[in-house]
Amino acid sequence: MSGNQDPLKDWLVAMWRDIVGESGNTRGQQLGEDGRPTRIRRFTPLSPIGVAAAAFAVCAPRMMSAATGDEQVTEVLTTLHGYRAVLILAAAVLVAVDVLRHRSHRWSQVLESVVHQCLGALPKKVSLAFPSGWRVLRRATITLHRGTVVRPKQFEELSRAIEAIAGSSGAQKVKVRHMAQQDRIVIRRETREPDNRSERHQALQSTLDATSIFTNPKVTVSARAEDGVETGYRISFERSMNAGARGFQAKVEEALIANAGEHESSRNWTTDWYPDKGYLIMRLVAPMPSRVDHPLELVDENLRHLPYATGEAERTMFWDVSTRSNKPHCLIVGPTGGGKTSVIRTLLTEAARRGIPFVGVDPKMIELDGLEGYPGCGAIIYDAVRAAMFVRALHSEMMARNAYIHDMKVEGSQLPLMIAVLDEFFILSGKWQRLMKTGDDETRAQLKELDPLGAWADLAVLARSAGIRLLLGVQRPDASLFGGASGNARDNFGTRISLGNLSQDGALMMWGDSTVGREVDTSVPGRGIAIGEDGSPVDAQMWWTPNVDRHPNKWNQLSEGEMAIIDGLAPVEAPGFTCYSTELAGFIETERALAKRAREYGRAAEPVVIGTGDHAASATTDPTDTVTPAEMDPQPQADADDDDFADVIPASAVEAGMTVLVDDDNGELVPVTVAAVDVRRDGKGDVTSTVLTVGTGRVKTRITFDASGVVVLPEPDLVGAAA
Repeated sequence: MSGNQDPLKDWLVAMWRDIVGESGNTRGQQLGEDGRPTRIRRFTPLSPIGVAAAAFAVCAPRMMSAATGDEQVTEVLTTLHGYRAVLILAAAVLVAVDVLRHRSHRWSQVLESVVHQCLGALPKKVSLAFPSGWRVLRRATITLHRGTVVRPKQFEELSRAIEAIAGSSGAQKVKVRHMAQQDRIVIRRETREPDNRSERHQALQSTLDATSIFTNPKVTVSARAEDGVETGYRISFERSMNAGARGFQAKVEEALIANAGEHESSRNWTTDWYPDKGYLIMRLVAPMPSRVDHPLELVDENLRHLPYATGEAERTMFWDVSTRSNKPHCLIVGPTGGGKTSVIRTLLTEAARRGIPFVGVDPKMIELDGLEGYPGCGAIIYDAVRAAMFVRALHSEMMARNAYIHDMKVEGSQLPLMIAVLDEFFILSGKWQRLMKTGDDETRAQLKELDPLGAWADLAVLARSAGIRLLLGVQRPDASLFGGASGNARDNFGTRISLGNLSQDGALMMWGDSTVGREVDTSVPGRGIAIGEDGSPVDAQMWWTPNVDRHPNKWNQLSEGEMAIIDGLAPVEAPGFTCYSTELAGFIETERALAKRAREYGRAAEPVVIGTGDHAASATTDPTDTVTPAEMDPQPQADADDDDFADVIPASAVEAGMTVLVDDDNGELVPVTVAAVDVRRDGKGDVTSTVLTVGTGRVKTRITFDASGVVVLPEPDLVGAAA
């Protein structure tokens, strides 16, 4: 056999196989071009006979000149030549018919191959209407074997494949329908209706069609503005388990809003889900406001709902302090200057309007001092030792209330509510821990007996049923602030608010998601994340509540609008305290007496300015003036060593390279640089201890802190604040 190839022969063979095909036999079954089994018969063209007859008729005169001696042949050729027009027309018709037949044959092969690939079995028969259509299949019926099972996913793949192959062109499209009772798949060509949908409507539908998040999704317009602009869409789908999952809903909402794009009205898209009914609604809401002043009217008729912010979709965020609430305690996290104090003022003024009294602890002496003397305020405690006494008295109140409920056989909801506020908890915890090291013997013994951290851990777990609500303000979330026995913050403090940007660990601690609260627009004061009614975090704009202090130095700095807010928020009747323990009642009375004495007799020393000339000192005070001890120290219980910390953070939150303050041999706070941090955790991931390596060069010291240990910073912690 020669190895030389004949290009013309190869081309003719390829053309013949492409047009006619070839057949083989595998146990009596035909094979297609690709070698797969097929039930489609071999294509046999009819036009070659007609073309040959027409060619003979056209060439008859030349053949007659060659056969002049045979009269019979000449007569036949003459007659054939006379019918040349008819034969040419017949040949053309046969060629056209063969082309259409070949097209139908190719459609049959393609449909059979698609069915075989998608269903895993050959169809019994493929019938096509003649003509079948050139670019778009006109009509076809695929007959399946009796009892063939077509699963929904298989039919979905088959439909997509057929629509892609025999698909749409211009104003026509192909529709595939499965007739299970007749074991048939029917394909019909339909006229495409004019698409009058908007670009946004089409984008939403095409996005859903291109994904498998929903089964048979359909987007319809649910609302229009007066000018006809679409303002709402209804997206229906087949009900499924995923549709009720909050995480799934959040991801779908994010994708839909991104595909819908920014609306012409500058309003924002939001979604309302109805998974039990199989649809969701996309609608427009006003954009998040950049400032919301504390409204004077009661925005919620429920007197146990304390509103504090406006959330997405114009929702009012509130703290439910009722006995039945599953979010009884509130945690506010925010950096210095992030608006944490304003949120606390908002909640406490709303509580006072609703007849709920409160007691506050302010270790910085500047955050809550304006609430001292406000209607409903039992006391504001500034001293660390007094704060420890308050926490222990509050613990006694909780136990007394529980005993009253037990003895009197009453419900906890029948007891009056009260709110305990601890702002800057880490600073307070740091002062307690430092006093335990550097305080005098009496102070150390007193703090050891009071055990404020242990009492606080009990309150976080047990105070709910006693009608005591806790409001905690910190700069960063950390499990250590609740103590090891109190569990996770997200369990005990159901109402959570974060201001500014959180760290990854902080976001996970607050929201259970390391991505939430990390991209807050810190250029807008009061912008943050709050817990929604359904327990999911949402963007929120905190209400602005000015300082309610009516001291002239504070009051005269306010605008008329801010003064009107304070006047409008003041309750007509001051809420009274109902104490079930003599410890808390006695503490509040004593604290009020100390505060009154401080206001009557106390005066802070005037500042002294040191300059280059003699006139600098005289510009402020006379150096010969004397200040009485009462004027210098209005809090006789305050410890002289109780420094005014700039800020305190958990030891586990320290990072290598940070500068912290530690006690030296003389009990003085000195700055040191942290070289390394070793945080040790148990099997559950909770911090058990932290070891800080401080110092430079060869001289380094290892300092060990327990789970609740904190360290002092030389400057306020700015984690999460805008750069």
